Amino acid sequence: MFELDPGAPNVMPARYGQVSVASVPSLSPDDLVARFTGREAYFRTRFVVARLDGDPEQCALLELARDGSDDLFSPAVAARVLASAGECAYVRDDSADTGVPSHMARVAALHPEHRCLVLEGRYRHVSFLLNAAPIRVTVLDVVPPEPSKLADQVARVLDSAEDMPPIAVSERIVDSRSLVAEAGSLAEGLIVPCRGGDIEIEGVEVSHLDERPSSVGSTLLGCGRSQQIHRWFYGTDAARTIDWCPRRLMDAAGGAAGSGLVLSRCCMLEEGTERHGDTAMVPWGATLEEVRTALHLLAGTGDGAWTRT
Repeated sequence: MFELDPGAPNVMPARYGQVSVASVPSLSPDDLVARFTGREAYFRTRFVVARLDGDPEQCALLELARDGSDDLFSPAVAARVLASAGECAYVRDDSADTGVPSHMARVAALHPEHRCLVLEGRYRHVSFLLNAAPIRVTVLDVVPPEPSKLADQVARVLDSAEDMPPIAVSERIVDSRSLVAEAGSLAEGLIVPCRGGDIEIEGVEVSHLDERPSSVGSTLLGCGRSQQIHRWFYGTDAARTIDWCPRRLMDAAGGAAGSGLVLSRCCMLEEGTERHGDTAMVPWGATLEEVRTALHLLAGTGDGAWTRT
């Protein structure tokens, strides 16, 4: 009769239209089951957010079993409580879209003591996220320029990602200037890939590889592609290289400091995406679609991490 596993992770309606809101005089589980069993409901309604009369911030979540009728309204043949009043947090947040799983997960993270978030969000739509367990992705990027383009792109993609499981993002942003500071003396100067990086270091003469300077500093700040360009221009490697390649930084930190799933970018990847174990890479100049594809590769949708109804 009921096919949904109440203990499954990230239970969330595919459409908010499956959710009805009702005022009730009691949130006792027995009273709720008795009230909604046999009660007529709209044919799309599968879930009911029951709000307590006089204190609507108190609520419970129910699931209805239907008889499969095509009638516009039909009685529920059974009802059960998926989350009791003590397990539900009713939250209003106009910045969150109830159709975007990562929005739901963001709000649910603010209420970890409740296993069910009931959200009245943007457009006054009401939906829920039960057993929030977002997929956690670390974005590893190098700046400047600032802010991190990749972190910004990930945020923009997830802001409208109705087709992805809930994803929670953390950032590991490496400032290349700190790598330069760790390298010690730069008396002979520093050469960086281009002016677009906007790197200025007090007391250090900075030149730009894309301008093919006639006098090259002894230290090159860049990745594998910059090293290739240097060899092409001057027929030799730089006397010293400070390698800011995200792949190298991940290796040095043991997979981004043991961060699990990692998304980063690489100059050696011209287009498309790559996945290696728990890491996905996009080009340095990645498009939003490439970032979206990489997030899909990391998160997947068939591993049981998302229970859509």
